[in-house]
Amino acid sequence: MDPTLLIGDIVERDSSAKKPVEPPSSSTSTTGQPAHRKRWTQSAFKQRQAAKAAGLDPSTIPNPSSKSNNQSAAESTPQSFENLDKQRIDRENKQKIDSMTPQEIAKAQEELLSGLNPALVQRLLARANIDEQLEPSPFDLLPEIQPTTQPSPTIQVTDTTKEAVEHKDEVAKPTEPKPAPVPASKPTQSKKIADNYDEDQEPAQIPEDLFPLSDLRNQSTHFPAPPTLPDLDPSDPNFLATLHEKYFPELPADPSKLAWMAPVPTEDSPADRESAYYPHPEISVSALRFDFKGRFLSPRVSRKIPTSKGLHHHGLAPEAAGYTVAELAILARSAVPAQRCMAFQTLGRIMYRLGKGEWGKSEDDPIAMGVWAAIKEGRVIEALSAAASIDGGHRGSQAYATEALWLFEKGGWKDKIKGR
Repeated sequence: MDPTLLIGDIVERDSSAKKPVEPPSSSTSTTGQPAHRKRWTQSAFKQRQAAKAAGLDPSTIPNPSSKSNNQSAAESTPQSFENLDKQRIDRENKQKIDSMTPQEIAKAQEELLSGLNPALVQRLLARANIDEQLEPSPFDLLPEIQPTTQPSPTIQVTDTTKEAVEHKDEVAKPTEPKPAPVPASKPTQSKKIADNYDEDQEPAQIPEDLFPLSDLRNQSTHFPAPPTLPDLDPSDPNFLATLHEKYFPELPADPSKLAWMAPVPTEDSPADRESAYYPHPEISVSALRFDFKGRFLSPRVSRKIPTSKGLHHHGLAPEAAGYTVAELAILARSAVPAQRCMAFQTLGRIMYRLGKGEWGKSEDDPIAMGVWAAIKEGRVIEALSAAASIDGGHRGSQAYATEALWLFEKGGWKDKIKGR
C-alpha cells in the first residue's frame, strides 16, 4: 500500500440516490440493420487522393488504423502486482541513494565488500561493467511502441521499346556454369576378332588363373572337419563307449542305461564265467529258468537254444534262454497286456508242474521248495487273484490269470503245502 495515501482521502459515496434502471433503447432502423453513421475521419484512400492533388508523397501519410491499434495494444498491456512492486522498490532505492552523501555511499560499499568473499567480488566485477548499462533494467517502464509505416507500392507505366525488352532479357538470362573439364581417360584398345574365330578352341597360351579341376579337389579346404572315428564293431569290448563318443559326445555318459546293448560275452570268457547262469556245480534255485511251457531249462540247454525261439531277453543272463520266476512276476505287473498274458500263462504251467511233482513231491526236495519260495516272494498268487477278479480292463489277461489259478488248483500243490 502506498504510504503517502491518507485515510482522510477516502470518501464514501452516497448510495441513497439510485438511478432507475432503463431498458435498452431499441434500434430506430426499419430494416433491422444498424443506422449509418458519418465518419469524422477521412479514409486512407481519400487521404492519398488528396495528397496526390496537393503534390505530396502519399507514402508519408501515416495510417490512422495502425496508429490506433499500436496505441491500444500499448495501453491494454496489463502490469502485474509484482512488476509494480519491483518498480516502486527501485524508485525508493534510487531516491535513498540520491539522498546519501559520498562518504555514506563509500562506507556502505566497504561494509558490503567486507562481508563478501574477495574472490566472489572479483568475479562479479569482471562479469559486470558498472559504468555502462548494456542491458535494460527490469524495473524500467515499457517503451512506447512506435508506429511502423511502410511506403505503399507505386505503379509505374513505361513504354517498353524493343531495346528495353532486349536489355531486360539480357539481365534476366542466368549465366550458365561452365562444364567441369572431364579428365582424359586412357584410350581403350579393342582387339579385332577374326571372322573364323572359334570360341571352343584351346587357347595358344594358358592363362595363369586357369588350372584343371583335379588340382582344386586335391587342395584342402579351410573349414574345420570333425575327427573321423572308426566304424562301430559290436564285438568290440569298448562298443558302448565308442557309440557314445561318436553319436552323443555332448551328453553325459551313463553306462547303466546302455547295459542292455552290451554285447553277449564270448563262451568261457571271464565275463561269461561271472554270469548268473553259467554251468557250474552250484547254482541258486532262484536263478533257474523255464520256457513258455513251464519246463525247466538247464544252463547247458539254455545256452544252445537259438534266439529265434523268443526266450532270450535283456536280463541278468542275456546269453541264456528262458525266464526265472522273479522275472515272470515282474512281467505279471506290466502295463503291456501281451506281457501280462505271457507271464500269467507261463506261471500257471510252472505251478501245475510243481503240483504234479516234477521237481519233488516232499518238503525235503530243494528244487521244489526253492521254486515255491520264489513264487511266494514274488507274490504271484496275489497278482493272479487281483487280475482275475478285476472288473473291466483287458479280457485276455483276465482269462489267462483265471486259467493260471485253475492250473494251480488242479496241480494239487496247495493240498501238499497245507497253508505253508
